[in-house]
Amino acid sequence: MKASLYARMQYVAPQPLPSGWPIAPALYDSKIGMQSFQDGMEKLEFADHMGFDWISFSEHHYSYNSVAPHPAIMAAAVADRIKQARLAILAHILPLNNPVRVAEELAMLDYLTGGRLVVGFLRGTVNEDQTFSVNPTETRGRSLESMELILKALTEPQPFGWEGRFYQFRTVAVWPRPLQQPLPPTYVLTRSPESAEFAASHHLGLGVSFAPVQSTAEVMNHYRSMCVDHGWEPTEDHLLFRATIMVGETDEEAQEGVRRYWSSRILGDSTPAARAVSTLGSRLRGSAMAAPQRQNGDDTPGSPEAVGRPLNFVGSPDTVFRQIKEYHDECGVGTVDFLFQGPAMEHKAVMKSLELFAKEVLPRMQELTSRC
Repeated sequence: MKASLYARMQYVAPQPLPSGWPIAPALYDSKIGMQSFQDGMEKLEFADHMGFDWISFSEHHYSYNSVAPHPAIMAAAVADRIKQARLAILAHILPLNNPVRVAEELAMLDYLTGGRLVVGFLRGTVNEDQTFSVNPTETRGRSLESMELILKALTEPQPFGWEGRFYQFRTVAVWPRPLQQPLPPTYVLTRSPESAEFAASHHLGLGVSFAPVQSTAEVMNHYRSMCVDHGWEPTEDHLLFRATIMVGETDEEAQEGVRRYWSSRILGDSTPAARAVSTLGSRLRGSAMAAPQRQNGDDTPGSPEAVGRPLNFVGSPDTVFRQIKEYHDECGVGTVDFLFQGPAMEHKAVMKSLELFAKEVLPRMQELTSRC
């Protein structure tokens, strides 16, 4: 299996910030912000040095949890500092972006990274639709059309026009062409049947985020069956899982970290406006992005399911490896994109969890692939 570090450039405030979305800009302290970016860079360079296979970047807006309005800028900023790992854009939020611009940025990044780019397509969450006033009823259609257009823009050797439902361009002729031909490794991050069908029909990989084993297996098995219907069979390298993780010296230490850094008070969308947006957006978009179900009815204090949302991997290095191996064995996952930083987690605690993982779990993950 491959391991990816989700490069969450989190603003780490000395005191809890209000829950909900958006976060008022008046609460941003530039000195804390600068230190947070420096800490984030240290984390990425450490992961690269320790042998992580990928470093990933995602687009988010108006939030202290992930200060990353432009993932391509972040990837370009670290391209020379990250020497070995691939740089994965997981991803631009497609309904918020001009698809031709996204194609140009991805092609350019493939050269800046020396052919180490990985691409992800993402529809995004309900609250992000408000960033640029996108109608939530249109986001599925926009995402599907955007993916189609980006793929054509990256692979079509001649200029072409585009007259779609949401996007119209008289001329598309993207320069440069990607260094990796015909495309960098590309994934659709989704639990939506329509987007999974798109991935299967275009021979792209599939990514699932934060779900428990059973529901992840259901989505990935359905994707495999669709791939067969389209005349090909995916390998584990086509299956990506994004996960939360908390590693401690012991299971008890990790569970204490969950209580301290991933509490429901910090994670919850507690404001009336946030709850209303989430409820309305879910109705408009449909149920494809429903929250993962709890596993085994476990709601004991400190357990993953006792916090605002479940953590996927929690425990000592041995426990975490067993949990990861379950996703490999039951779901066929070949790459896991790990989110190490809880909302209230200071840099020292992140680095401790990351170092434990890198020294005691990562080598066992990589051996697992070699045995399969």
